[in-house]
Amino acid sequence: MLPKIGLALGSGGLRGIAHIGVLKVLRNHQIPIDYIAGCSIGSLIGALYAAGLDPETILKLAKNLKKRHWLDFVIPQMGIVAGERALATIRLLTKQKTFADLKTPLAIVATELNSGQEVVFTEGDVAKAVRASISVPGVFIPFAIDDVLFIDGAVINPTPIDTVRNMGADVVIAVDLAHAGTVCNISNMFDVIIQSIDIMERELCRQRQPHCDILIQPDVGNLSPSSFDAMDECALAGELAAEAVIPEIKKFLSSQEYSAAKSDNPDHLIATDH
Repeated sequence: MLPKIGLALGSGGLRGIAHIGVLKVLRNHQIPIDYIAGCSIGSLIGALYAAGLDPETILKLAKNLKKRHWLDFVIPQMGIVAGERALATIRLLTKQKTFADLKTPLAIVATELNSGQEVVFTEGDVAKAVRASISVPGVFIPFAIDDVLFIDGAVINPTPIDTVRNMGADVVIAVDLAHAGTVCNISNMFDVIIQSIDIMERELCRQRQPHCDILIQPDVGNLSPSSFDAMDECALAGELAAEAVIPEIKKFLSSQEYSAAKSDNPDHLIATDH
């Protein structure tokens, strides 16, 4: 019996377009994805893929969207972006699906603002869960679901390795963008906020990395997390990083080789690319 493969898609602002490149390579190599867990931008890309969209379509949709589809600025109180446009756009992209409608089981990570606890969404309205997960503190107004305020899942679990493992994955492929380092040109407030969160996330990711089997780290450190003009570069970075670990992933596609790999390294195999 083949192992179940889970994909953990991490946060990273628009650098998360690299997830699309990873998905494209996995699809091209016929790597099955049985479970997906996503955080922040990873929740959005994961939701679109779980809904049945192919990577090329997701990238085309992303490139056709403009800032006006996401950003509705307000007088700052709890954030500078209301997020209503973002929610409407997410609803449009996901076709108002619920988790039960998805073709691939999906979990979305967000952070409950008042308690600081991680919350994992696996049922209900997908768009609301994504909106909660992308609520970058200081940028988006926290999103309320049933009178509970949520902020970006990256605050507590930027690459949800444990989440997808708990869904039932035997093999976890994690796509980590928090390693990427300093943005070459920090040019606006959004860059400052994302970079600050990235610094915090790196230690969280380092603590969790030993719990994944394959670690993919696209080289996106020179790309701004707020740029709508670098999507092709981000997607390509994801492709290159994923191609580099395909031989390691394929070891798990044979039951015999999977058993041997687990025997050789019971703490899980980690393959990285920089």
